[in-house]
Amino acid sequence: MKQPYLILLVLICSFFTSCSSGDQANSDQLNDGLEIIKVDLSEAREGKLSEFFEPEVQYIWLKENAEEGLLGRGSRQVFFHDEKIYVVDTQGCKCIQIFDETGNYLNEINGYGEGPGQYVQFYSAVFKDNELMLLGVPKKLMWFDLEGKFLREQQVDQQIGAAAYSDSEESYYFYTNASEKGDFFFESVNEAFQDTVRSIPFNENTFYGYYRGASSLQKQGEKIFFGMPLQDTIYEANESQLKARYVWDFGKYGQDIQEMKKFDVEVDGMAYIRFKNSEAKMYFEESWFILENLLISSFRHEGQSLLMIYDTETRQSNLIKNLLVNDLDELYPLANIYLQFTEGKVGTSIPGKTLFNLLQKKKESLGQEGFEEYVKGKGKNFAEAAFAAKDSENPVLIVYTVKK
Repeated sequence: MKQPYLILLVLICSFFTSCSSGDQANSDQLNDGLEIIKVDLSEAREGKLSEFFEPEVQYIWLKENAEEGLLGRGSRQVFFHDEKIYVVDTQGCKCIQIFDETGNYLNEINGYGEGPGQYVQFYSAVFKDNELMLLGVPKKLMWFDLEGKFLREQQVDQQIGAAAYSDSEESYYFYTNASEKGDFFFESVNEAFQDTVRSIPFNENTFYGYYRGASSLQKQGEKIFFGMPLQDTIYEANESQLKARYVWDFGKYGQDIQEMKKFDVEVDGMAYIRFKNSEAKMYFEESWFILENLLISSFRHEGQSLLMIYDTETRQSNLIKNLLVNDLDELYPLANIYLQFTEGKVGTSIPGKTLFNLLQKKKESLGQEGFEEYVKGKGKNFAEAAFAAKDSENPVLIVYTVKK
């Protein structure tokens, strides 16, 4: 992507002896901690799950109980917290369903409605101490205990699309959809909702795309990060502000975002989608994770899918063609990772019936003898979960753990 501030950062970097470009590094680092990650399409290679994740794949069937615990396929946020699993379902029940760590249904957090203590929709949820804060619609924050009891609510001036709480700063960080000059994308407040500090101003000459931001705000340990789609930048919270921490340098492979401004999605949204999926060059998207020492991000370039896995400790880049090959249990040939469960665990989810059908196809391809050997070895957890959930439409979580 051709961005003036990125060019300026590269020029500045040449004046600092702290900039590093050693044989093992694929980034430049400025003296303020900002890292510029270089992406070279000519270095793309095949990658395997076993390079980055532990050998054992965990399967957790989220079991329904009569009419309780039923989940649709639209759950894009699943949290592991305090030996429980919290599934954010903003499309189906408009609630958060709670399961124990083995997948048994426990309870739900549900405030759907139009009165006090209720919401007509919510975007996301934030854990703080023994409470869960929901970003409610219209324009409210709502607190529940971890068993689902409503505690309190607070009206806010604008709709909040994402949030995180900093334990070290004792402050909230809120993302809002800035849309005109003078607006800011982020503000932080203390626990009393005072001492407001705003950061990342809206630039009327920049194209920001059509993202709502909920999945682009992530917490890793004590650190909070925000990925700005189309701006090739990941910010880190620091002293009540968000400051640039990682910047992608796509060089000649980068997409000129000014070219994307020509599309009017209200008139022809499919033209914009077709351009993104098949013609656009590289740019930073909304799908990314920070997992302990790994920064993982998905890209596309002229229709080709790519995965960048950047080691934040060694500053080594791994540009992977398509997706990671699933050499751990071979459920699918490639691993499609789109859920982050906790700091060191990511994965996906598949309905129980679908998982069982995949197991049957695996049996057909391997033959009886090969299948028996497979389910005793690397396919053991897959097979056990598939048989248990074979009649269920509820999801089975597939969990990969980052290598230590």
